[in-house]
Amino acid sequence: MNPAITHRHVIIRLLNGPIYQEDLDFWSRLGAEWEKIKNHFIQMGMEVARDDSAGYAFLRQKEEEFEESWEDSKEAPLPRVLRRTRLTYHQTMLMILLREDLMHFEQNQEEGDHLYRSALDLREIMVPYYPELHDEKRIHRQIASLVSKFEDWGMLKKVKEQDDGLYRVERIIKAKLTPEKLQEVRDQIKRRTIDLEDEMEKDNA
Repeated sequence: MNPAITHRHVIIRLLNGPIYQEDLDFWSRLGAEWEKIKNHFIQMGMEVARDDSAGYAFLRQKEEEFEESWEDSKEAPLPRVLRRTRLTYHQTMLMILLREDLMHFEQNQEEGDHLYRSALDLREIMVPYYPELHDEKRIHRQIASLVSKFEDWGMLKKVKEQDDGLYRVERIIKAKLTPEKLQEVRDQIKRRTIDLEDEMEKDNA
């Protein structure tokens, strides 16, 4: 463990994104000063979601129940530190597809410790969700931008540059999208699709 890395470095790193077990210095310091780091974020109204078996840690905002009469007897609710991100349709679909891919990988105990997908794999699974576009190059640019966003979020990690790149699907996606939440999102998308189909039928009636 690099002695130059302190708990303060870990705190700042967590504020900028997840920490993975392969980040040896940060991961070691996180374990060595776990209580101090955890309690620091508790004071800020956040919690560190940590999974040692999967090898990741990230921040979650603790949701506080709003009290209308907090002025009289309660502390004011803490402001949000982490911004809540609303996913676009295509971001949602890639999240679902990667989560289901990872679930299948783990259930079937496929060879290797990690799930890897090439840039071509990612394009192929996403192209059907761009039916309104007929420009192949434009579709590929949009999917490349989408993949880049998932890299920024720490859900994909490029491990090879050749042939447009090879990506590792990070297991943190399991914490971001639990099986229950996955089904809930799937149901929402299904209802949205049915609503659109019904609307089209009425327009064509």
